[in-house]
Amino acid sequence: MTSPGRGEGWFPNVLDGPSHGYPGRLLAIEGSDGSGKTRFVNWLTATVGDRIPCLHVLAPGEYLRRYRYWYRDWNEPGDEPVAWRTDPVADVGLALMGIGDRLVRQSAVIEPALRQGHLVICERFALTPLVFKSDRIFLEPLRRLFRPDAGVLFDAPTEVLVERVRARADIPVPPDFVAGKRREAERFRRLAESNGYAVVDTSRSDDYPELRPILEKLLDGSMREEVHP
Repeated sequence: MTSPGRGEGWFPNVLDGPSHGYPGRLLAIEGSDGSGKTRFVNWLTATVGDRIPCLHVLAPGEYLRRYRYWYRDWNEPGDEPVAWRTDPVADVGLALMGIGDRLVRQSAVIEPALRQGHLVICERFALTPLVFKSDRIFLEPLRRLFRPDAGVLFDAPTEVLVERVRARADIPVPPDFVAGKRREAERFRRLAESNGYAVVDTSRSDDYPELRPILEKLLDGSMREEVHP
């Protein structure tokens, strides 16, 4: 299992990937489990989907997400038993598989949608891998991912994140989970700052007033009526 507490010398890398240069828009959504990413994606697609073609890309892909190595220390229904405990070599291999999956999906799914002028909402795009692995071997391929037109970190106090996770896990979370979640959230914040991502507090249930100016600018005012009812 890849843990935010594993390894020494972690630091918040700057990605600065290439611009995609297409008429579409790429929105990157990052954040810990329990930060409300999926709720936001559902809200956004329901809000603008009638007027703007939207594509939601969840990274890594469904197959890899069944392996609980990527960012979870607990079980959920459908998890594969493989990689529950991995040796260091397998841990690196699985992490590289997750990054490779992102690069392949960028070419096969994201780029064609951007070329057609779609809004691509990519959940767990480039920052998530760096929360757990900051070594050069992981950084260099991640720098081939497109620089998003807008990047947003969904954030909340650690206690809120932990309670949301506990509500959906099928077994009790490990005793050290809270400390690990706190480190993970702090790393997300540092990565967001170094990579120019907006940070939004999602501890409240609302219609994302902090995000509306960002979305309006991202979509060149084409969603003005939707985000300002």
